[in-house]
Amino acid sequence: MIQKDISISIPVLWGEDKFTKSQWGDINYLVGPNGTGKSLFAEELKKKFTGNGFNSRYLSAERLVGLEKHQEGRFGGGNLMRGFDISLLSDYKTRAENTGLSSSGIIILKERLDVRIRVEALLSDIFNKTIRLVEEGGYLKPKMQTLNSGDEYSLGESECHGLKELITLLTFLYDPAKNCIIFDEPELHLHPQYQAFFLEELNKVAGNPIEDPSKKIFFIITHSPYFIDIKTLDDLRNIIVFSQEKVATYVETLDDNDQYILKRFLPRFNTHHKQFFFSSNPVFVEGYTDQQIITLIFEKLGINIGAAGSCIIDVGGKDELGVFFRLCKALNIDCRIIADLDALFRGRLRQVISEDPRSISYIQNNGIGANTSAEIGDLEAKLSSLADILLSNEVHDSEILDLKNTLQLCTSEETHRLRVSMLLGALKLKAELRSFYQGEDLATLNLIIGRVDQLLSAFREANTFILPRGEIEHYYTKSDTNYLKVTNKDSSFHRERDYLLQIANPEIVENEYGDLVKILKQAVPVVELDLKKHMKYEVFEWIHKIQTGIARKEIISEEDVRRNTKINYILYSQIFELVKLTINTDLTFECVIGIDNSLISESPRIEFNQATNIHTFDF
Repeated sequence: MIQKDISISIPVLWGEDKFTKSQWGDINYLVGPNGTGKSLFAEELKKKFTGNGFNSRYLSAERLVGLEKHQEGRFGGGNLMRGFDISLLSDYKTRAENTGLSSSGIIILKERLDVRIRVEALLSDIFNKTIRLVEEGGYLKPKMQTLNSGDEYSLGESECHGLKELITLLTFLYDPAKNCIIFDEPELHLHPQYQAFFLEELNKVAGNPIEDPSKKIFFIITHSPYFIDIKTLDDLRNIIVFSQEKVATYVETLDDNDQYILKRFLPRFNTHHKQFFFSSNPVFVEGYTDQQIITLIFEKLGINIGAAGSCIIDVGGKDELGVFFRLCKALNIDCRIIADLDALFRGRLRQVISEDPRSISYIQNNGIGANTSAEIGDLEAKLSSLADILLSNEVHDSEILDLKNTLQLCTSEETHRLRVSMLLGALKLKAELRSFYQGEDLATLNLIIGRVDQLLSAFREANTFILPRGEIEHYYTKSDTNYLKVTNKDSSFHRERDYLLQIANPEIVENEYGDLVKILKQAVPVVELDLKKHMKYEVFEWIHKIQTGIARKEIISEEDVRRNTKINYILYSQIFELVKLTINTDLTFECVIGIDNSLISESPRIEFNQATNIHTFDF
């Protein structure tokens, strides 16, 4: 780790709060949604990492200015259509450095033979191209040549953005003049394969430049999961997460349990999992079947969860759910969890939710008990007690007998399985079990049923949503699933997925998956685009123009509506059509228009007259 005390304030975003950090990795990542201050932060980082052995360079997301195919304006590094004015090379470099542009990389290639050789090796061996820096008429002109055909052309005018990006990124990566490089969105224009290639090259150079002058420290602002390279727990600590109106955060400490679980999980940590760094409201589920079915249901409902900064991420188990919950909490990420019913009784998730102040507050404020963990423990004891009674008594009801047989299969080491089965039976066979149990046992059964609802509510307060039927398979509509034991998961999943894929009507999803849909809508923030509301105001503005035009006798027929420039029917006909207009001699009128059904599915017809006003108008 690199030791350097840094304090950064961005008052326009954070008010009086400040970001502080003392230990830095060789490669550090700045991630978060757009508009959260990453670029402002990077500019401050450049200042802080200048001096005392550090020499920094910031490459902005707009770094290709001056190297575009079509250029406008003066300098940017300069107007480079003719090339770089050789008499102004020093000025180009200064301007480019001050503004975060990469055009000065071409000048570095001219001045540094060692850098140019490394870049040319890349171009030749990977892209079968070469770069030539030509001096013509007092200008330095970068030209590219395709080795097979021999064709030569201007780098700025004719080369693709991706290769221009890679050439300049690698130039600054290899240039020994700077030992602290801040790359703003290095993934721009790069194919994922070349994102991975650049990251590998970056890893070769990354290190502590104070201890080894051949090394550099890097800061990467990125929206690409391909650029997040996490192999160790230290790598995880080098990720700084930005969010709206909150100071950027990072993971400082992890307890031994979290470290153990994460070390096991990191080899499976792929680009899909890394989405949570970029999401405002990530939703974690246990397995890929949960992820697939939930994602499909939202899609078929026409709900774009991405609009609320959400995505569905499967992590593999309850322990992992608990760790990701803690990570998100440490990083100020408002995550959501959707988990099976047995999460109440086992796994890391149970522990972290029990410790969450929101769930504890719910338990205490509703007079349930002192804390969540104690109430779960009491529930477990009561479930074990009811299970023992059921196992030790004769049963005649066939459904209760099925429950008893399931309990008998639970070994002494499977207390969690016994309790979950007993709880599932209590929730499903309420009437039957209320006839079976008597006296205090019946009171215990009723207490359990009520207590589960309270605990599920306490978990919801901590954004954790437990499936009360057990597992997601119990919400399938195309498979008969035993509520006590799910079998043939794979075939049931594919049957359900195939069915969902062919559904075209959202109402079918609402009707068939109603209980699950209700949970999902609670769990995932939903931003609904109210097109109708915005249409209403535009349409009424036009109605007012019609009312005014008729009152002034500027409109006396349908033809006047279509040609009067004040009415501007040509513009408004993009969203509706004039169906009928009848104007009376006393200037009262009746008008009918039809809304374009590509904007509003029900395609309403709207009738209005001289008395219609904004307060009463609707459709």
